[in-house]
Amino acid sequence: MDKPKELLKLIKKAVEKIPNKSAIAFSGGVDSTLIAALAKEPKLYVVGTENAKDIKASINAAKKLDLQLEIIKVNKKDIWEAIPIIENILRKIPKTPETEKAKLPPMKPNPVSISFNMPLYFVCECAKEDIVVSGQGPDTMLGGFAKFLKLEKENAEKKMRADTKDLVTAGYLQHKAIGKHFGKKILLPYLEKDIVDFCMSLPYELKVKNKKRKWILVKAAELVMDKKIASREKKSAQYGSGVMKHILKYKQR
Repeated sequence: MDKPKELLKLIKKAVEKIPNKSAIAFSGGVDSTLIAALAKEPKLYVVGTENAKDIKASINAAKKLDLQLEIIKVNKKDIWEAIPIIENILRKIPKTPETEKAKLPPMKPNPVSISFNMPLYFVCECAKEDIVVSGQGPDTMLGGFAKFLKLEKENAEKKMRADTKDLVTAGYLQHKAIGKHFGKKILLPYLEKDIVDFCMSLPYELKVKNKKRKWILVKAAELVMDKKIASREKKSAQYGSGVMKHILKYKQR
């Protein structure tokens, strides 16, 4: 079996654990769209400011998948009101044996951590479903962030490994805490151990190929969905949703 097919098999196995009619934090990118394509009767939610790229991409992807999409439009007021609430949630995340063992410092909210969690915050606030699914993981594990392209191969691989370790040790707790605040259960299928282990075993060339980020995930997605959607280059949710610029303005007051 080739590597994209192996990855797809693992993702299908993880998505099978998602209950029918769960909510998916959607952005129209390959990560969340692949989950949506494999899940059973999911309800999609996209968050964005006026004219946000993620909203346009999500409308297109949802139509291709013939799935219901709810658009959550937010403005500066919504974002500014959410910031101190998210900061408080993140500060109160309890330590775990894993974070103690890794000797990680206490969470100190900053624009990156706030923006990382804000789209999910609004999805949890609006979703009627008790379970919300997040597509976090591939950007970190498979070189999806633009920052990896700026590094030499060896340094990029080290950074991916370090960031993945942080994500599976402590980063995921942020999403769980956001969900708990609203009484929601957060599922992160890409962070299933067998998927993480598989991704960490891959050579760099299957993660970033000809400057195409998350190459193996795109190829896996192309096996089950529209190639244009699978290969769509997108920014991280905090940028594609348009929330980051308002967070930075809040911090610059």
